[in-house]
Amino acid sequence: MKTLSGSYNLKTGEYSDFSEGVYSYVDGSLSVSVFGFAYTDGALNNGANLSVLYREHGADITKHLNGTYIVLFYDCDSGVLRVFHDRATSPVALYYAKNGGTVYFSTSLKDLLKKSGVERRFNESVVEEFLLNGFIYGDSTLVEGVKKLKAYKSLEVSGGTVKLNDAVYPMREMTPGQALDCFKQTLDDAVKNCIDGDETACFPLSSGYDSNYIAYVSTEICGKQSTAFSVGGKRGKNELPIVKENVKCYKNLELKSAVTDGSSLKNLPDIVYRLEGNVYESGIFLQYELMKLVSESGVKKLVCGECADQVMNVNYHKKGRIYPESPDGKPLYYEFSEYPYIFSSYLIFKKSGILANSFGIETVYPYLDENVISVCAPLGTISMKDKRVHVANCRACLNEEIFKNMSKKGGSTDCRSLFENDEEIKSFFKRIEGTEFYKKYSGLILSDSVFKKEKLSASKRIKTIIRNIILVMLHKKSDDSYLVEMKLRAYLCAAYLIIFKKLFIETDGFERDGCDIAFEDFIK
Repeated sequence: MKTLSGSYNLKTGEYSDFSEGVYSYVDGSLSVSVFGFAYTDGALNNGANLSVLYREHGADITKHLNGTYIVLFYDCDSGVLRVFHDRATSPVALYYAKNGGTVYFSTSLKDLLKKSGVERRFNESVVEEFLLNGFIYGDSTLVEGVKKLKAYKSLEVSGGTVKLNDAVYPMREMTPGQALDCFKQTLDDAVKNCIDGDETACFPLSSGYDSNYIAYVSTEICGKQSTAFSVGGKRGKNELPIVKENVKCYKNLELKSAVTDGSSLKNLPDIVYRLEGNVYESGIFLQYELMKLVSESGVKKLVCGECADQVMNVNYHKKGRIYPESPDGKPLYYEFSEYPYIFSSYLIFKKSGILANSFGIETVYPYLDENVISVCAPLGTISMKDKRVHVANCRACLNEEIFKNMSKKGGSTDCRSLFENDEEIKSFFKRIEGTEFYKKYSGLILSDSVFKKEKLSASKRIKTIIRNIILVMLHKKSDDSYLVEMKLRAYLCAAYLIIFKKLFIETDGFERDGCDIAFEDFIK
């Protein structure tokens, strides 16, 4: 696991570096550290170029960077420390906190808590938002006094103060027609950049368009020997059979797969330990199994197809969907197609990146390439919310059989696959309902999770009313599979928070090297 960590003494202006495994170097008075992959003029992690660019552009350096990264610059002559992250806020989070006269920061919450010694208090003010969305928008975290670097901001520490500056990212101006003309080549180049220099290209593979296009570029255009990874569930929806059929149509592609056996729930404590309370989503269980499979295969770098749906959504760049305001001051529900930037940066991206890093796997994301983002922006009015330009490109490029399989209904494995049978599900519900956490927050768990919306159109408001009625009926119709699935998602989020609270707030469990405590020992 790599961490970018350090501390800054506000009185002396001295910086101490605690980072592990990240790319770093010193150029004169300037110290540079990079988490992830920062591209400059096509060069990957070009150290000399980064320091040159920073001296030339200072706080505006993000206008000249590509990739998914956190970059730190510290000038020992001026005492100025600045930290930047990419447009999508990097594959991990940057946490920071002040204790005494020192500011501590780290890409690991565990590391920050250990080094800073800040008092650990559970942030009850964000529980409703976390139950609602599975993440916390903005700079708040589940620990009071600990913040995370916000989207479109950079962190500056100097002159005894900590402040946030606006960050601006590159955007090529073009018409929809120009964007259409260069869409395929731009996306192809982004994938090529991600696999350049790799003897074998490795990537997750689903039955969807995004990962299959990565497979197409890697195997068909680049002719690379490639390895795909896929995980399915024994119960519920499972796209692994489709993936296996598609793999037969590719050249030079090996598939490594696994099927969850109904025991994945036991991994929740370790999942919470690794995700550090940053994000919850029902897909974390398959994501965990996937990264475990990749790690056991000895793979250290993965090309991921996350965030394509969001980047190609017409709402991705709309300011009102990046900086939303709640009309009543209460948490908003960030529906994935209405708030694509927030949904991708705070949930999809983090679920993938943080889990991968915890297993020692570096991740790259071609759909978050700044050139791809620039091309997709003017195509928003064409693609709208269903990435139809990308789908049309896939239809033109991919094997006909593969495309036909992608047109079938796939979908991720549902929460029922975490349990062997219905009796286990009932037992899980009973265990959660017996906790102090449930007794305190049951109204939020049952009333708000997933079903709450912000201002809605008339049609959406009707749908929400229907959903809320269904939610009220949960206990009356617990045998209905859809209702059970919705209840499971809400209760699993509650279990996640219970475990987080015990690991990070009430005990020093976060200081362990991994979490081998049984799930049953947390939920009593």
